[in-house]
Amino acid sequence: MSAVDRLLKSRLIGIVRLDDLEVAVACATCAIEAGLNVIEVTFTLTSAARAIERLRRDHPEALIGAGTVRSGSELEHAAAAGAQFLVAPGLNPELVEAARMRGLPMLPGVFTASEVDAALRCGVEVLKLFPVAVAMGSSLFPAGRIMSDGPDVVTPLVAEALAAVGSADRARKGDHR
Repeated sequence: MSAVDRLLKSRLIGIVRLDDLEVAVACATCAIEAGLNVIEVTFTLTSAARAIERLRRDHPEALIGAGTVRSGSELEHAAAAGAQFLVAPGLNPELVEAARMRGLPMLPGVFTASEVDAALRCGVEVLKLFPVAVAMGSSLFPAGRIMSDGPDVVTPLVAEALAAVGSADRARKGDHR
């Protein structure tokens, strides 16, 4: 099964955004052992490439990707570490092309219909709706309609390949129960 198929099948990506390499790997390992099959290690962690390398080595059954990939250098480090997919906060056509040349699926962040259209024109298969907290409940992306077949702005474009991404933090902990 391809990385894109695995991403779409999993419907949930565990995002590791921790500053300490050992804690990041330990948390990702716990998530994998609990049954989460897809992990994204963000390049906000200075040792993200090392974390990806270790997770790939220790958990070959899991799909391990790199997140917050914003430069060609980060893309190259992620690829060398064995990342199986890439996630970016925004749409950068040059990074999308570099990822395609490496055979790595990239999920660029999009928010507007124009960004969705531009990403699709770049050949992107899966998009990251970001920040989802702003979009959910708005008239642009009504709550509960992101990945449905209903009549919203995304469905005519690519609803089956749109990953809604947000974060759980202390300020919003009550929103995620």
